[in-house]
Amino acid sequence: MKKIAELVIKFRIVVIVGTILLTLFFGYHLKNMKINPDIVSYFPKSDPVVKLFNYIGEEYGGNQIAIVAIESDEIFQKEIIQNIQEITSDIQMLDGVSYVTSLTNVLNIKDDEFGGIEIGKLIDEYELPETLEELKKIKDYTFSKDMYKGRLISEDSKTSLIVCRLDVEANKIKTAREIKEIINKKNIKAQALYGGIPFQLIDLSSIMLNDINVLIPIIFLIIMFALYFSFRSFRGVILPIVSVAFSTTWTLGVMSLLNVPLTVISNIIPVILMAVGSAYSIHVINKFNETVVSNSNRINESKKALGEIFIPVFLTAITTMIGFAAFVFGAYLSMIRDFGIFSGLGVFFALVVSITFVPAVLSLLPIKKTSTHKETNKKKGIVLFMDKIGYFVLNNEKAIIIGGILFLIISILGIPKIIRSVDMLDYFKKGTNIRLTERMMEHKFGGSIPIQILVKGDIQDPVVLSEMKKFEDFLDGQGDVKNPQSVADLIEEMNDVMGDGKSIPDSKEKITNLWFLLEGEDIMSQLVNSDYTEAIIQATIISIDTKRMEQLVNDIKIYLEKMDNPDFTFTQTGMHLIYNKLDDSMMKSQVQSLIIALVLIFLIMTFQMHSVSGGLMGLIPIFFTLASIFGVMGYFKIPLDIATVLVGSISIGIGIDYSIHFISRFKKEFLQSHNEFEALSKTLETTGRAILINVITVMLGFLVLIFANLIPLQRFGILVAITMIGSGIGAITLLPAVILITKAKFVGDWSSLKNGILDKTSSVIQKAKSKKGITK
Repeated sequence: MKKIAELVIKFRIVVIVGTILLTLFFGYHLKNMKINPDIVSYFPKSDPVVKLFNYIGEEYGGNQIAIVAIESDEIFQKEIIQNIQEITSDIQMLDGVSYVTSLTNVLNIKDDEFGGIEIGKLIDEYELPETLEELKKIKDYTFSKDMYKGRLISEDSKTSLIVCRLDVEANKIKTAREIKEIINKKNIKAQALYGGIPFQLIDLSSIMLNDINVLIPIIFLIIMFALYFSFRSFRGVILPIVSVAFSTTWTLGVMSLLNVPLTVISNIIPVILMAVGSAYSIHVINKFNETVVSNSNRINESKKALGEIFIPVFLTAITTMIGFAAFVFGAYLSMIRDFGIFSGLGVFFALVVSITFVPAVLSLLPIKKTSTHKETNKKKGIVLFMDKIGYFVLNNEKAIIIGGILFLIISILGIPKIIRSVDMLDYFKKGTNIRLTERMMEHKFGGSIPIQILVKGDIQDPVVLSEMKKFEDFLDGQGDVKNPQSVADLIEEMNDVMGDGKSIPDSKEKITNLWFLLEGEDIMSQLVNSDYTEAIIQATIISIDTKRMEQLVNDIKIYLEKMDNPDFTFTQTGMHLIYNKLDDSMMKSQVQSLIIALVLIFLIMTFQMHSVSGGLMGLIPIFFTLASIFGVMGYFKIPLDIATVLVGSISIGIGIDYSIHFISRFKKEFLQSHNEFEALSKTLETTGRAILINVITVMLGFLVLIFANLIPLQRFGILVAITMIGSGIGAITLLPAVILITKAKFVGDWSSLKNGILDKTSSVIQKAKSKKGITK
């Protein structure tokens, strides 16, 4: 490491200029940075459930639904009906829309004056109802049909839906915005509400941009304040800020060059890098302040400082990168994998800047004189505080460990209480328009989350159609599943109009005759394929509660397994199944990423300590911290979602840093002094001080996320802040207590010195108190 330190200091001008030029290069490419808030687009294309879901979207006109809800005191008014007709017609002209369904173009099956069947529209767009009598007549007819009631018109007649099915290849956000523009241009005498994933994506995109613009300045100010309070120097504030700004620019620049967009998760990468990346610079600056004390010998002392801090900083960065890299393996959503890759890359960039650019600049800066009376008193105060911590640990190691064990047990008892959530509505704050619209959809129309069943066989076979109808009845009986629909409903309706009752005809010939009348209708291409060998059953579900979703998936699976007919097959898909798969994957990813991170970090700690027991010892604060996080999640009902699932591995990667720095410094000091008190006191005064600065800075950095507009990011910020506190306290109290109790090999013979140490510690503290005039 000496060689690297010498090269950095020797070529410091080249390092500084090269770093700035790289930053300008990557900064230029930030102009091409894209945002993609569409979580659905990150589902694995190879997953059978996702493949089937996408197949249905391709074959049946798209599986993304944008819903416009028109609300008024009464929908069946001349102006409102006219507004719905105009909006429907205009939306149909948009390139990204495959089908639009509303009261003014929905299929209507009725008998004609000759005793036959008439296939038309519920409301003729060329003869819209105008008089009160005509409006009442069409209203009464609409509410007499189950095809419309609770599907396109609410039971109270105050809300009507315009359902837009988007093309598979459509730009969902662009198309949803165009739909909004159409409605905004209309002078409608009603309120328009927007539901469905495409409109949610508009809000997510706006929120993400707003969060970036708001959170980054806030975190800059908070970290600058924390650094100034800690270092009280210009270099102590500016250099960490500049280093994280550079590493963040490099990371986002690489993402832009590789056409990797920001997502709901990777949107927080700048916040993470600013909070985490500043830690490396803090330790470097702290070491330089301690080691470089002479202007005349600044170059050699700079080399020494960088050489000594290089390994601890390098190891802490590697462990943090491992925490992020754990997401690369086994992540169900590709956006979580990308988050792991580019967060890890960002940490690497922060490391590079911290051990090259920062020391290069520090080696050029003159030494600041700190011999004033004020600084001397301040130093004594810090020494006294750190000595008190050392004395407390040395005198209460058993109590600390017992307290840690009790806290661990209490936290572990909270883990089974953790709930899981995959509901996208939970991302939005209560009272937001998108949340209010979705709740209205659930209350009046049975929700907007689609359930789909692909049926294969001879769809014109009475047996197949009868089974489809039976399955619809099964879905309808679930309580929270609403509006099941298939081509079987149309055949039943037509059969009823013919006077044979609302049932499936008993012969294929009758079905074929009825089917002929439906040929060419838009709705048919949404329900059945062109050669009548496939059809879909559609429904919506009100709740996507995790347990309920799992139960529904299993209930449908059991029902379908009971079907024993080789002539047809039923296969379930839809967002309910995808959300269930996402939920399962979150648990597997959580466990897998934790195991990977713990094992890799254990190996690094073992390498650093040159012993297995030392490696295990370094993990103690991490187990303490993990228990704290998951205990808090359980007791305070913070759900495991796509953001909080990241906390565990990140906590391991970041939290282990404190153990590495503490053990490295403690080992070095003990080998020099062979005195445990002096080693502990010196470690707490120097590295311990840096750890506290680091804890405060990183904690405040992540707490900035409480100002985020997305609820999962708020939870993420709070949990990581708790992580920093837990791992920091564990590193300066629990870890040394364990070292004392276990008499770790690298520390030496404790039994012969401990009593003398305590006496000496007590004496030092008492002398310090006496100088301040403090008596017992």
